[in-house]
Amino acid sequence: MKKPSDRMYDALRSVKLAAVLIVLIALLATAGGIIPQGENEAFYLQKFPGDLARIILSLGLDKVFTGIPFLLLASLFTVNLTVCTFHRFASQLRQPRENRRHGPDILHIGLLVFIFGGILTARTRTETLIYLGVGQTGQLPEGTKLELVDLKEERYPDGRPKSWESSVVIDEAGEAKTVKVNSPLRHNDYTIYQQDWKSKRRVILTDQAGMKISLEAGARRQMMGGNILFMGVDESQPAEVGAEEYSNLEALFLFENGEGRKVLRVRKGDAIGVFTCLGFEDEAFSGLNIVKDKGYPFVAAGFFLVALGTFLTYLRKIKGMFA
Repeated sequence: MKKPSDRMYDALRSVKLAAVLIVLIALLATAGGIIPQGENEAFYLQKFPGDLARIILSLGLDKVFTGIPFLLLASLFTVNLTVCTFHRFASQLRQPRENRRHGPDILHIGLLVFIFGGILTARTRTETLIYLGVGQTGQLPEGTKLELVDLKEERYPDGRPKSWESSVVIDEAGEAKTVKVNSPLRHNDYTIYQQDWKSKRRVILTDQAGMKISLEAGARRQMMGGNILFMGVDESQPAEVGAEEYSNLEALFLFENGEGRKVLRVRKGDAIGVFTCLGFEDEAFSGLNIVKDKGYPFVAAGFFLVALGTFLTYLRKIKGMFA
């Protein structure tokens, strides 16, 4: 009769246990993918009818991946996989070298490395999103200078964005490197992603001396007897780009003088006080997401080991078929 410790060992390495755990984890993960996660109670009561919202909240399905049931199942599966890997690897070492099959062992080890990397990512991953215009500088979290020296945007004929591309210099003596969508830049422990792109619209004025003035929303300009505040651009009409670029756009100004204040709508060529509107310009800003992920190397190594183990396993089977 087996000892209790032996029975526990056999239970923990059981393939049946692994199958049950995989099914339960898959069911919870499916629920977590279908049900929005991390919202407040009112959100679920409004979105899901009847008692369904209360069932979701009582079972913790609003926070599946951080809930105790999911974490316990994932932990038990990790223990099962570890014991199974150790038992199988030890049994293979007891066989003659020519009869050993280490493909499944490598696959199991890859899964363990992948799980470890995932846990490390969940615990240590940090993200910092910064917006830079051409010539502007920011900093990586540890203080390294990051400067945007150029940016490009491509659009489809219907106006939808096609690609974004930023050229950045890390450290003043560094060379310009490119960050594209789906083509991030690696620097030391950081990965820099091209995540967003936005623009700010400015109004261009000229004074009586012919000097050009560029104002962004919220900027104020003094003049004799009063001042003007650029409130923004009326975006209700799309900009008509062409020979008469932005000719249909209207800038909103708060005009103040000794007689009081009023809101004025100004188009290209219109006068406002001592100023004349020359038109508009857009300043583009690149949104760069700076990610530090200590688990990334382990996740990548886990994927590689899983792929290698799968390849060696099936290669051995194919050779056996033609032996």
